[in-house]
Amino acid sequence: MSQRQVSVRRDEGCTWYLVRHGETEWNRTGRIQGQVDIPLNEHGRAQAAALGNRLSDAPFTAAYASDLSRTMQTAELITSGSGCEIEPTPELREFAYGEWEGLTIAEIEAQAPERLERRLQGRNEDFAGPGGENAYDVIERVRRFHERALLRHGEGDNLLVVAHGGSLRALLVCLLDLPAEYFWRVHVNTASLSIVRGFDGSGVLHLWNDTSHLESMEE
Repeated sequence: MSQRQVSVRRDEGCTWYLVRHGETEWNRTGRIQGQVDIPLNEHGRAQAAALGNRLSDAPFTAAYASDLSRTMQTAELITSGSGCEIEPTPELREFAYGEWEGLTIAEIEAQAPERLERRLQGRNEDFAGPGGENAYDVIERVRRFHERALLRHGEGDNLLVVAHGGSLRALLVCLLDLPAEYFWRVHVNTASLSIVRGFDGSGVLHLWNDTSHLESMEE
């Protein structure tokens, strides 16, 4: 019996390494950071260093990070010694939560229980904290970065993107060409690694929210 040859199409785009920043004190204490510029704590720096060790052999073509301290510090620890220059990218900032920034969920619930209940409901892409952004706002902001990156990079390029939970969800929507309604359906841990590879004008998800490099730190 003759065997039929199978032709596999090569990836047409670049490979995206998506990283959420390491832990901050506000992460640890449950305060909403939004666009407040909070640096990494000691644990967060150790997380970023562990991820940097995991990615030490990754030949990054370019590195982009939200211009806030926690993301820039994470990117610096990952790329340390590689010679890869980090481009600060305001479009990759976290959600702007407006008046809720700096508060805990318990404090918000005490002040505005009805608004919080709406925020925690299933489909709430159009909801924004007082004076803040909604999911559509964040997606459109991140989309500007995504489109610019596509003009700069192509097949064979490896891109490191260090951002926040909200902006990484938005970037996933852009990379996989998903409806905005998928925004809240994925979770992103601190110092996690995700990988998307460009293919046929869109992207293929190869890894999501992986934190295996942190296992030894939790023992």
